Amino acid sequence: MKFKLVLIGIIIISVFSLKYTGFLVFSRSIEVYFCQVDNCQQEVISELQHAKYNIYFMTFSFTDDDIGNFLIKKHNQGVDIKGIFEKTQISRYSEYEKLKQNNITVVLDNNKYYMHHKVFIIDNSTVITGSYNPTRSGNEKNDENLVIIHDKSIANEYLKEFIRLWKYS
Repeated sequence: MKFKLVLIGIIIISVFSLKYTGFLVFSRSIEVYFCQVDNCQQEVISELQHAKYNIYFMTFSFTDDDIGNFLIKKHNQGVDIKGIFEKTQISRYSEYEKLKQNNITVVLDNNKYYMHHKVFIIDNSTVITGSYNPTRSGNEKNDENLVIIHDKSIANEYLKEFIRLWKYS
């Protein structure tokens, strides 16, 4: 009886250890932030800073000057930047014209539905997504979230969606 209890205890501890270790590995590949509290704008800029080759993005509403300026900086450093904007959200506050004037390839989404994505794909290996629109309100007023995923296979799925929508533009 003691042997069975010890064996069961070892199995339970082993399973708990595996799950706990798995969580630690998993938590290193996914980061979660909540705007207002965590300064999502700074988290986006911090992650974009690591880009060496390309940044592709799809945004519903994008009016954040700091993120727009950072994309221009990365473009000037030789990073390939391409973006898709939801056409109904273009206004004088949008980063669309500024990026375009700085020779960044940006297009308006032309499919018949709202393009409601909020995504940055970095070097085909990292995805920034969530409900966070890169806007001042998104960062300071709204309850929005930001998820950063460090995984090439997931980035590849987002890249497929980017390419699909790019065809409409």
